[in-house]
Amino acid sequence: LLALDLKRPGDGWKELDPLPGPGRILPVASSRGGAFFVFSGASLAPDSNGNPVRTYLHDAWRYDPGQGWSSLAEMPRAAVAAPSPAPAVGTSHVFIVGGDDGTLADFQPKSAHPGFPRDILGYDSVTNTWTRFGNVPETMSPPVTTPVTFWRDRFVIPTGEIRPAVRSPQVLAAIPQPTKASFGALNWTVVATYLAGMIGVGVWFMKREASGSTEAYFRGGQRVPAWVAGLSIFATMLSALTFMGIPARAYQTDVSWYIGQLPILLIVPLVAMFYLPFFRKLDLTSAYEYLEKRFNLPCRIFASLSFTLFHLGRIAIVLYLPALALAAVSDIGVITAIVVIGVLCLIYTVIGGIEAVVWTDAIQAIVLMAGALLCFGLAAARVDGGLAGMAEIAVRDHKLFENLRWDSFDIADGTNAAIVLFVAFFFNSLVPYTSSQDVVQRYVTTRDISAARRSLKVTMWMSIFGSMVFFALGIAVYAFYKTHPQDLDPAMAASDSILPFYIMQQLPVGVSGLVIAAIFAASQSTVSSSLNSVATAFVKDIDSRLLRPGRDDRSYLRAAQAAVIVAGLFGIAIAVTMAESNIESAFKTFNTMIGLTAGSLGGLFALGIFTRRGNGAGALVGAVIGLATVLTLHLTNAPVTGLLYAAIGFVASFAAGWLASLLLPGRGDPTLSVCHSS
Repeated sequence: LLALDLKRPGDGWKELDPLPGPGRILPVASSRGGAFFVFSGASLAPDSNGNPVRTYLHDAWRYDPGQGWSSLAEMPRAAVAAPSPAPAVGTSHVFIVGGDDGTLADFQPKSAHPGFPRDILGYDSVTNTWTRFGNVPETMSPPVTTPVTFWRDRFVIPTGEIRPAVRSPQVLAAIPQPTKASFGALNWTVVATYLAGMIGVGVWFMKREASGSTEAYFRGGQRVPAWVAGLSIFATMLSALTFMGIPARAYQTDVSWYIGQLPILLIVPLVAMFYLPFFRKLDLTSAYEYLEKRFNLPCRIFASLSFTLFHLGRIAIVLYLPALALAAVSDIGVITAIVVIGVLCLIYTVIGGIEAVVWTDAIQAIVLMAGALLCFGLAAARVDGGLAGMAEIAVRDHKLFENLRWDSFDIADGTNAAIVLFVAFFFNSLVPYTSSQDVVQRYVTTRDISAARRSLKVTMWMSIFGSMVFFALGIAVYAFYKTHPQDLDPAMAASDSILPFYIMQQLPVGVSGLVIAAIFAASQSTVSSSLNSVATAFVKDIDSRLLRPGRDDRSYLRAAQAAVIVAGLFGIAIAVTMAESNIESAFKTFNTMIGLTAGSLGGLFALGIFTRRGNGAGALVGAVIGLATVLTLHLTNAPVTGLLYAAIGFVASFAAGWLASLLLPGRGDPTLSVCHSS
């Protein structure tokens, strides 16, 4: 195997590890996901007279840079000289069209040769399985010894040999078409019933005057039960992207990233011991009020605007990407899903306030967990051997923790580096639990600090259990398609669509509607939380503090409701624009950019909580340096995984803020830190 680095061609060709199998001619090559594949081919060996004899090979091999060769599942038949490179289709398949299987190698006379096999072999690089996906139409002749090229959204096979010594001028072209299921009236009825119930919750709290004042609208009169607040935090942190993304991660790789859920066991005691007392003692509504009291007003405004910018983008992406995944496997339109989820969230959030939000979040947490457990049970039941068979497949295919490396500190990738993953997910979770308005706001909806601490315990155990269910669901879906590879859609365009695809293709009508409602629930819980918290940040940090101080409570309540409407319509409009313009990747980049402020925001709060010397001037310097550090890493494509951005921003902001506070004069109230001795 020879390799040439096209970025540095002057270095010349390098010899890599040789193919472990026999030497061969006329193999089929392919590549996808950074790996190189070799399929079939014919080996040559002399017979007793010294004449070369072909052996038609059924083997398949994969080469991963840095890891070497690995053997793959044996092919159903040989495919010598099939069009190459074999096209990569969808998210994980490789198609091999025809090819010589050797069954007619000695056919005579050659002029009457009927041609080469017509079937199309599909290899799935995730489940390591082969499937026959139909045949080349009878009106066409499958060629060999010819290339495949990609042109205008289709794969093209020009000319080629259609039988021994006969070449054809034909040009074949194919466009892979994804499979879509009809959602159906019964499924829509189930979803509509669920959505109507969410509206009913909003109306209920409106009628009981839960939204009659800013105190009720933003803090629910501090009468929310601890278990409801805990479920609400859990649902807020678990978006539809997570609901679909964690099973997809386990399906495609393994469950190694479950280690990222364990830091919550450290974070909850940390928050309960050090952060909650200040949030409750100061009787905060906006989390960023703490920054003004501890440092100065500019710190509060910086934090509030950073939070608002991030969540406006988050609303749009949480509406758009789940809608995109659903549309990829069903006849639910992208815009339909965006508008339905967005408008319904908007209605019950604007009329019911935070109390409606937390109660619907709690209901949605139950619905989405029930949906995940239902999916898991149905998938596991259809695997040969049930749970035991699923576990056997998971162990055999290294889907558990075998790839997790405790001796690796690879920060460039970090995919399997246990310590890097733990640190990254620790800060990714610590930041929202200590500095994000949508989470902190839940702490002050309960009766007292004891109830707030109990709510965090509910969140902690739900996070541990819930993520376990989602990873197990991914393994169950993997085991199902490992044993039923013919049911996969090779043209599936989005990797996160595997769970919606399974739901639509395999679950009974009505049941699939219930589980799709769970995906809607995951989106709604995130969007409604963002809407109410953005309105809270605007009214408390901007409107009543800067724009219109001293107005009556009713005026601020109307401003909050208007802010919910504006933020919701803005998010829906951006999501619809993305759907019509097909700018998913651009918006992902945009969302990454605005999310880079999160780490420095967490560092600001930590500077206030854990140091006496931190002051306003130093805190602002730290926030800017933390943000600039992460932006520089991102814009220069530095070899650092994006998972570590929050950790880097947090540490840079905290360290720079502390050092700057030692050098610069500025306002600071050390009594609002745990280091203050009274």
